Amino acid sequence: MVTAESISAAILTKGNEIKELKASSIFSKEALKPLIDELLALKTAFKEANGGVPYENPADPNKKKEKEPKPQQPAEKTGPSKKDLQKAAKKEKKAAAKAEAAASTMTTTASSKTGGLLPNPTMAKPTLEGETVFFSLDRPPVVTYATVLLTKSAVKFVPHPPTQSDGASLEPQLFLMDGTSLFGDLSIARFLARRSPLPEHQALIGGGAAGGNDALLASEVDQWLDFVQQYHMALAPAEAASVCSNLNAVLELRTFLVGYSMTLADAAVYVFLQVNKFMGHVAGLPHLSRWFDLVMARAPEVATAHNKILAMRGKVLKESGREGGREGAGKVAKGGEGNGNLGGGDTGSCPPLEGAVVGEVVTRFPPEPSGFLHIGHAKAVLLNDFYARHYKGRLIVRFDDTNPSKEKDEYEDSIVQDLASLGVVGDIVSHTSDYFQLLEDMARKLVEEGKAYMDNTPQEKMQEERLNRVESVHRNNSVEENLKRFEAMLAGDREFCMRVKIDMTSVNGTMRDPVLYRANPQPHHRTGTKFRAYPTYDFACPVVDSLEGVTHALRTTEYNDRDEQYYFLQDLMGLRRVKIQSYSRLNFVQTELSKRKLTWFVEQGLVEGWNDPRFPTIQGVMRRGVSIEALRAFILSQGASRRNVLMEWDAFWSINKKGYEHSSARYMAVFAESCVPLEVSNGPKGVEGITIPLHPKRPELGSRVLRLANRVLLEGQDADGLVEGEEITLLRWGNVQIVSVERDAGGKVVGAKAEHVPDGDPKATKLKLTWLADVEDKVPVVLTEFDYLITKKKLEEGEDFKMFLNPVTKAESMGWGDPALRNLKQGEVVQLERRGFYICDRPYMGPEKGVVLFMVPDGRSKAMSTLSGALKHV
Repeated sequence: MVTAESISAAILTKGNEIKELKASSIFSKEALKPLIDELLALKTAFKEANGGVPYENPADPNKKKEKEPKPQQPAEKTGPSKKDLQKAAKKEKKAAAKAEAAASTMTTTASSKTGGLLPNPTMAKPTLEGETVFFSLDRPPVVTYATVLLTKSAVKFVPHPPTQSDGASLEPQLFLMDGTSLFGDLSIARFLARRSPLPEHQALIGGGAAGGNDALLASEVDQWLDFVQQYHMALAPAEAASVCSNLNAVLELRTFLVGYSMTLADAAVYVFLQVNKFMGHVAGLPHLSRWFDLVMARAPEVATAHNKILAMRGKVLKESGREGGREGAGKVAKGGEGNGNLGGGDTGSCPPLEGAVVGEVVTRFPPEPSGFLHIGHAKAVLLNDFYARHYKGRLIVRFDDTNPSKEKDEYEDSIVQDLASLGVVGDIVSHTSDYFQLLEDMARKLVEEGKAYMDNTPQEKMQEERLNRVESVHRNNSVEENLKRFEAMLAGDREFCMRVKIDMTSVNGTMRDPVLYRANPQPHHRTGTKFRAYPTYDFACPVVDSLEGVTHALRTTEYNDRDEQYYFLQDLMGLRRVKIQSYSRLNFVQTELSKRKLTWFVEQGLVEGWNDPRFPTIQGVMRRGVSIEALRAFILSQGASRRNVLMEWDAFWSINKKGYEHSSARYMAVFAESCVPLEVSNGPKGVEGITIPLHPKRPELGSRVLRLANRVLLEGQDADGLVEGEEITLLRWGNVQIVSVERDAGGKVVGAKAEHVPDGDPKATKLKLTWLADVEDKVPVVLTEFDYLITKKKLEEGEDFKMFLNPVTKAESMGWGDPALRNLKQGEVVQLERRGFYICDRPYMGPEKGVVLFMVPDGRSKAMSTLSGALKHV
């Protein structure tokens, strides 16, 4: 029997349902009406069950009640009071919470059908060819993978392909050859480091090589691993910003999270930040940013582990054809909170995607494997990645390999490497060549239906005809004739290409019968000689975008004229339309981003290759000393605006320098050809050493030995300013008084003598000079500076870039450096005092092959302090 109490509870539930609908983004009167009708019917039923007494809404607990006079005699109760109903609702809520918690507990301890933190019992004794880690697709063992790379362990990784009934969320499980197993990403990583006898591997879990008390350090490492385990799932933006801020504070006085070398704590926290897409927060925090760059430089295995392990995941998902739903799927995103910010911090503005539905947005980044990615591509991929993550959708990385004449495996490998450097991982990786057969069938159908024709008009004449809106003489050939020539083209005949019939009178030039298919006898780097003709980008892009489920195609404004053609072809083929969102291309002064022009520089031998430090490629700017975090921060700060702006490099280099100011060790060096000897009469008789910090304001970075001798080398430029009797400061040593200055016939200083002043006050001197002890083990260095490849800030349309080539873009100066520079690693950034920041391009390889250092621009047109270089800082 239905009671008044149960009906009252149903009324409360229905009322809450109506409130939620009114607050949602899909609110409409049409959707609201049936709910109101149901609510009224429930109230009528309540009145009948309650002896004719109508339903009253429960009082608002926040609203003050007016005192009412007490009745002389209490009325007889005919149903539950408001207070009873509120108590009942609270009880139901608590019971539901208890049930949910119990269900959650069962999930983590029950069988693999419900998922959990226990190993899969069905895999107790798998057949193994070696030690193997099995893992579920939603729990990739990234820290374990990084540890395997760091320790060079022979361990295989096998992702579980999903099944229709698969609801499991199992922890990674390592199986050893003796049948024993271990599960949990962090536990497996600990085990792999602990079993290695090498000190550097023991240091990963707080062993002796990390410095300090082993037990304490090991506990500190465990503490950070517990921290990562606590925040296993993605965080809300505010919570993420708070976590990053706390990490920044911790790292203010530390080089690494634990001890004086890298540990699993650094690897796990790095992966945690990388997986949760916290790059925008990291970039705005100097200590965290410095640490992030340090981990990337010291342990690239950690930086790339996420990308590599998820590539396995993406392959399995693609092969299984799994279409996973996501939390929040189906909700139309509103253009309010969270839609105008790229990852936190000063990250610019991104307009919301039109018609975006949370959980259903699919973006794509389609690089052509015919060259290296440049900073313009970095903007494209970061914007696509941002929107995919913001709307809890997916990012497709699709290699647009439709031109075998230009494409190589080498370029595809470089793109994968660059994406890993940027911290971008595609949810799906595909190739346009996966669809060659389907595109060929579609093209044949267009010919059969008379919607396309074969044309052998020479390219120059075809361009002229399209410009003048003149139809080709072949436009109205018979279907039979076109089909015959189409099949000949597919067999490799290059005489004819296929054009689609659109409108030769259109004001939009892209609609005047564009070419969709052409022959190319060059073997394809993936399909070999299976195909002899290939679709153009104009044909393949709209077709594959639609077929792969892309919802929003982000394109630069230079493609605006092609948008009409893009939609026309999708309509012509009967495909779902993909929404296009435009943004401005990233342009820098005196910089060419055209792949064709960059290829010309490479082919002419004007640069070393695609990773030349004068090139705007991602690998080029990294080799020049660009911090990936600075690159991300700068690009994301531009947002997805449609306004075209010519950017100055100075602002970018200035951002880049800030991170190095906190993390770079200080050394000294002098030019070999122009340095001048200074004899210190009361200096050390032999060679002595004192310990000084690597960074005067950051003692936690460590220390080094500074050589002292009675003969030191000064910069010739500094020596010219010496005055007899003047007291000067030799940085990091102390004061000396100039006794005499020796000049040649032209008045140039060629030597000087001085006396050390032990109690001299460095604050009282005017000149504070860098110097170098003239000792046998001083290190030969090559100080390298670069300039722009072209001399004009902005090339106008029609101007030939070859007319503005810079004749001198590289200058090398031989020098002598601190003996400690022989320990530099490739990619390490240091500061040469009073000169600037330098990145090590080649480490010390002996007296004949010294350290090669590239100057890292700092946003200034002149060198730091009074020391000048061969070129300006650009």
